[in-house]
Amino acid sequence: MNERKLTVVAFDETDLGIEAPERTNICAIVALFCALTGLFVPALVFGAIGYVETGGREHETGSGLAVAALILGAIELVAVVLTAVIVLASMR
Repeated sequence: MNERKLTVVAFDETDLGIEAPERTNICAIVALFCALTGLFVPALVFGAIGYVETGGREHETGSGLAVAALILGAIELVAVVLTAVIVLASMR
């Protein structure tokens, strides 16, 4: 019997000499959406992931979106914590 083996080869568009278009990182987009809708925990998580991913990938943009999401998420987190402290302090 003649057995065939399947070999999987990973390559990128740049390996073929083709110029790949720049793409916006999905995690950065999701992070900004979460930050704008008030979901600060996913905004911080996806913002951090998006920022790290855009730094390591050549044809991917979105680091500015990720930073904006991180800043908005941090502001929202501080606002929620301050509001909780004020409400709890006023209940005494």
